[in-house]
Amino acid sequence: MPRDADDPARSPGSSAAGFAALARRCQLADEPDADVSADEAGEAWGAIYAHFRPRVASFCRRALPGNDGEDLASDIMLKARFRIGSFDPTRPFAPWLFRIATNRCWDEARRARRAEPLDERRAARLESESSNPLDLLITRESRDQVRKALARLPRRQRFALSLRYGAELTYRQIGEALDIPAGQVGVVLLRGRRRLRALLEDAGGGAA
Repeated sequence: MPRDADDPARSPGSSAAGFAALARRCQLADEPDADVSADEAGEAWGAIYAHFRPRVASFCRRALPGNDGEDLASDIMLKARFRIGSFDPTRPFAPWLFRIATNRCWDEARRARRAEPLDERRAARLESESSNPLDLLITRESRDQVRKALARLPRRQRFALSLRYGAELTYRQIGEALDIPAGQVGVVLLRGRRRLRALLEDAGGGAA
């Protein structure tokens, strides 16, 4: 089960106060009468960047099959730094950051017209059988097949799967990032896994 992406214990460069406190340092450094130096803000953002950029890149790769996610992740992190003033430091940092990432990837996907709807007739006979089914599928199928299958999922399902298994967000954080009720996240993930599995079964010649 993915751990909370706001857990500062997962990043040695973060303080015990967590990433929201690090983001607040960056905000303070940007204020006219700053109590935080540029160097202190740089260290704070460096810890945030080191922890979250790989997760943003992983999310982008899965949300946008065919994109390596690296340049996009850098752009997203840069945009987040410029928009840090809009972050509410009383709330977790990860959903705010991944909302920016989701919106950017959503725009990219819309422009590229990557999303294709898929008939759900086969979904009823499929089941979820792994705590991380996306990673399991990647070990069983070629990465090229997985990328093609992800590209055929409806955007919301593809993004939800990418946020869960690429960015390791919790259901609550995914709901905030996608602007849907947390109670609907599990349904979106289940449908996405079922559709993905059906597509991979078709690509492999079908299953009995």
